[in-house]
Amino acid sequence: MAYTSFLMVRRILLYVTLLLLCLGMSRNWIGFGLDPESREALEVYLEVAELVRGRGAFAVEEDVLLEASLEGMLNRLDPHSHYYSPEVYQELMEDQKGKFSGLGMLVTKPTPTSYLLIVTPMPDTPASRAGLEAGDLILEVDGESTDRLTTRQTVRLLKGPEGTEVTIKVGRGDRQPEELTLKRAPIPKHSVPYAFLLDDHIGYLKLNLFGQASDEEVEEHLDRLSEEGMEALILDLRDNPGGALSAAVSVSSLFLGKGDDIVSVRGRTRRGPLDYQAHRTGTYGSLPLVVLVNHGTASAAEILAGAFQDQNRAILIGERTWGKGLVQTVTPVDRGAVAITTARYFTPSGRMIQRDYSESYDAYYFEEEAEPEDAANVEEEGGIIPEVSAQAAEIPELALRLERRRAFLEFMAEEIKKAELAIDSLEMDPLFGAFLAHLEQTEEDYTPEELEESRSYIRHALEREARTMLAGQSEGYKAMVPLDRPLKKAVEVLSTKGSSGQKAA
Repeated sequence: MAYTSFLMVRRILLYVTLLLLCLGMSRNWIGFGLDPESREALEVYLEVAELVRGRGAFAVEEDVLLEASLEGMLNRLDPHSHYYSPEVYQELMEDQKGKFSGLGMLVTKPTPTSYLLIVTPMPDTPASRAGLEAGDLILEVDGESTDRLTTRQTVRLLKGPEGTEVTIKVGRGDRQPEELTLKRAPIPKHSVPYAFLLDDHIGYLKLNLFGQASDEEVEEHLDRLSEEGMEALILDLRDNPGGALSAAVSVSSLFLGKGDDIVSVRGRTRRGPLDYQAHRTGTYGSLPLVVLVNHGTASAAEILAGAFQDQNRAILIGERTWGKGLVQTVTPVDRGAVAITTARYFTPSGRMIQRDYSESYDAYYFEEEAEPEDAANVEEEGGIIPEVSAQAAEIPELALRLERRRAFLEFMAEEIKKAELAIDSLEMDPLFGAFLAHLEQTEEDYTPEELEESRSYIRHALEREARTMLAGQSEGYKAMVPLDRPLKKAVEVLSTKGSSGQKAA
């Protein structure tokens, strides 16, 4: 801690030095009144800065030096602290209003020189449809290597007008890097893309993110499902990157008792922890509940999952969550803004949500591991470990290639237009046969074994696109339910425990 504090002090001093240099302050006055150690640090930096300015092969503007120093200072703290120039800060504000098109994924750079890491692709976006996953690396964007760019510079390259194309090179584990050309699309702003009954009594609700109106959206859908006969619920937080803390507390309050602990925020400058409790007796406080999580479940979504687990309120099914439990405070400054980590999140039982990356930022992901029986009391902190482990099935290779080039979408769009199909008269057998015939006429290279392996997925994906176009996103998602292993496991668990109205245990 002492060493980290020292580094922080040194980097702040470097920023001050650059600022004074930009203002033309005399070197003799820089560091006046500081202790010897701090003054020495300033002298070293000043010497290097003057060498860069005086002997460098290329002239460097003061603004560039200033921004580079600020970025270096903040990137050294953790992967989530950043400096935003005035232009980038303006873009950030526009992003929060949803005024952009892109690929739809939460990304980060574990270190300034590492490749761009995908934290999670957002559902129903170009990224998720292309099969991108949490943990994938984006090595290049339109030919530019991401290890030489900042996170914001890379995101700028990924964004663009709706319908335009961007080519990315993706790395995943030991596989050969693969180039993908994807079309940008508007990023969905709604919190709940779909909610429906899986059968006569089990409801399903997908929560994409935590926005200011998420609790109202969730409650509205739950009220409708209750009227339709819902007696138990599957809350899907997979690939939910988080959002506002207040929204996580409000949504959690729908399922808890008034005063139940949800999360504790602890920071170095606070006199004590700031605890958040449910602010109401939840309308659905006794509804049997399963929560689905995976590696893409992060931040505010982990707060909810951890609270429900500690409060014995729900059964968690899926994979260990991302482990992003740091609180960033964005503060406007004269030249843009800075986002600095000011606190950490802890579950009601005292577990820290943030994963440990003290040894190396490059280890900013969890390796595959066996899930412990007592997930809530695991000693290693970081992320939320579900009680029931369930992994999604991998998309077969041929099916994945077809998804990435939007083959199912484009084929069904033509068929619906040509045959004037309707949802009530939709027959998949002839459409499936027509697609296989169409596939033979394309330049897609595949083996009979690959086709057989992908047959089931292709059929469901075609039905997904047809139902989405004819009846909406919710109906389209239902077509993929038979292939969703964690979801099927959740139905099995709820069916076994019954739906008597008692809390899930």
